[in-house]
Amino acid sequence: MKEKKLLLAFGFLISLTLVIGVVGISQIQGLMRKIEDLGKNNLTLESAVLEMRIKNANYALGVRNYVYWHSARYLGAAPMAADADKIFLFGESFKQQLQIYRSNAYLSQQKEWADQAQLSFEELFALGKKIIRSVDQEGSGKVSPAVNNLLMSFENKVYKIDEFIDGSMGKANLEEVQRQMAQARTDKTRAVFFLQFSLAAALISGSLIALAVYRRRIKERLLRQDMFNRLINVEEDERKHLSNAIHDEMGQDLSALKIYLGVIQQGLENASAEIREKINQCREIISGLMEKSHNIAFLLRPPDLDELGLIESLEALLLEYKHLTGIDYNYQKPEAFFELSEEYNLLFYRITQELLTNMAKHSQAKHVELKLVQKSEIAELFYTDDGKGFDYNAVLKSPFRRREDKLRMGLLGLKDRVELLDGRMHINSGADHGTSICVTLPI
Repeated sequence: MKEKKLLLAFGFLISLTLVIGVVGISQIQGLMRKIEDLGKNNLTLESAVLEMRIKNANYALGVRNYVYWHSARYLGAAPMAADADKIFLFGESFKQQLQIYRSNAYLSQQKEWADQAQLSFEELFALGKKIIRSVDQEGSGKVSPAVNNLLMSFENKVYKIDEFIDGSMGKANLEEVQRQMAQARTDKTRAVFFLQFSLAAALISGSLIALAVYRRRIKERLLRQDMFNRLINVEEDERKHLSNAIHDEMGQDLSALKIYLGVIQQGLENASAEIREKINQCREIISGLMEKSHNIAFLLRPPDLDELGLIESLEALLLEYKHLTGIDYNYQKPEAFFELSEEYNLLFYRITQELLTNMAKHSQAKHVELKLVQKSEIAELFYTDDGKGFDYNAVLKSPFRRREDKLRMGLLGLKDRVELLDGRMHINSGADHGTSICVTLPI
């Protein structure tokens, strides 16, 4: 059930992320389209409106200067009044800009304004031509009253067209630009709010899922550790039971057997030397068995660990292996007070025991160094020998072989036990370079 809830939570987070991406992209594309429309339509319309006002003013100035030049020979009007066709070009340019405005208009009102401006400018254009023809017919001199009347009507139309273009077409376009900019800002604010809300929701959901996964992993690790500890406790209890059985029962039986053989030997004073020698050999064999049973019981469950503690038990273990293998050892005890839990004491002892066993069977070392250190938050065990060593990575990658099975499983088992307690076990070994191992456990 919990797995289904976790999968549903992950599915929700993925869906939310997908929705955020799709909606975010859609809103960004919408804003881009509005900006493109603003640049493509409204700015083009604004440019056309400005150009129409300029062309309208230029056309009016041209007609006005043409009249002043031909009537009063005003020198300032000469450049523009010299050629009537140039004046009419301003009118044609106005029409071109009006056509641009019409082609980019996207509202019915804008198209109506374009029709009105076209009609008004056609009248103005025709009136300008009429004024120029009248001036040409009258010749140089004063302007006739008829031309003055036409010119006044012309100026009135120029003003109305300019006012219409600026007040209706230009102002409306500017208002539309401002409206679209305000809408774009609103859309941007809405998009930012949605993205912020969605990201916050995704962050909260992700955090809750991560917390759930973390708690689940912690719970699973604690369950594995508890199960592992139970197995270790069962193993240690069995070791302790076997150790007591060997030490108490077998040891007592062997002691009794040795005593009985001594009694028998005393009762056979007149026996042959051969029989007496065999009885002596039996007593020596029994003495050897008693010593071996004592060693086996000690290795299964050292009594010193419960009675004297870890530091003295490790020294006794080193001394035991010195008697068994003849190695020379250097044991550096911690300088400060050293106290660990029973679980840590047993783990450090088993690690040292496993390393010494591997040394005796495989390493052929002559010297062993052991160091126990306790710092503020960690306890460390350092082991070093000068044996032939081994390639640890190669051993891990190689298939199981009888010769290496115990070495490989022993090291991996110890490393697993250390890591279950959130510790680290670093193994450094190489062929003909000895072995160095550092075990670190958090306190």
